[in-house]
Amino acid sequence: MKFLHDQYTITMLILFFALTMLAIESVQAKEQKTSAIPVFNIFELGVQADKAAAYDAVGENNITRSITDEPGTLSMVSVKDKENPNLAYMIEVYADDAAYRTHLASPQYKAFTEQAPSILTDHKLRLNLAAQYLGDKGSPIKQNGEMITNMVRINVLPGEEAAFKAAVMPEMVQSLAVEDGVLAIYAGTLVGAPNTWLFFEIYASESAYQAHRQTPHFQKYLSQTQQMLGEKTFYNLRPALLKNKGGLHFNSME
Repeated sequence: MKFLHDQYTITMLILFFALTMLAIESVQAKEQKTSAIPVFNIFELGVQADKAAAYDAVGENNITRSITDEPGTLSMVSVKDKENPNLAYMIEVYADDAAYRTHLASPQYKAFTEQAPSILTDHKLRLNLAAQYLGDKGSPIKQNGEMITNMVRINVLPGEEAAFKAAVMPEMVQSLAVEDGVLAIYAGTLVGAPNTWLFFEIYASESAYQAHRQTPHFQKYLSQTQQMLGEKTFYNLRPALLKNKGGLHFNSME
């Protein structure tokens, strides 16, 4: 009987030890998940008048290879100003800072930087953003001629920061979840200027965008925030190359 009692005791100790290790691993996994903050960049670039084709070629190589070869490169998008085709924007999302550094060391990025002096003008602006909400559909975007891209810059009035965030975050989550035509929403605040928000959105078509504007959740957002906002800047853009991995979800309120 003593032997059986000892065996039982040993078994219970092993079980207790195993459950303890599982609990520790669960906490560590949770901490790893919440500690990874995505890198969200928007670049505004001037392209020399006769170098549009060269910019498109080196940009396509950089974007395509980065999305294909780099696990931590989650989205790379090239868009251009509709009225000024020599003004280009790059929107980038990386899993974390380590993923961004991996991209900066990649051969395709080095090829881009080597050719940039002969392609770009002196107009180079990086908008360093603190990611607030980053989301896209579960599968990669398959670009077609109907897709549209929107970008807007919003200044939130002082003292309204928390109320604005509480209104806009659930609206973005719901839009992506329930609207088939909303393909991606990326939103962030300027580092050092948290009252300034930038939103970049991809829609399946113009009609999908107009339908989005009529949804109850978007109308609720408009009514909630109309007294919270200062200056708005709308960027009139056309998509050049849209690449992502799909399944991106980051919410700074979670």
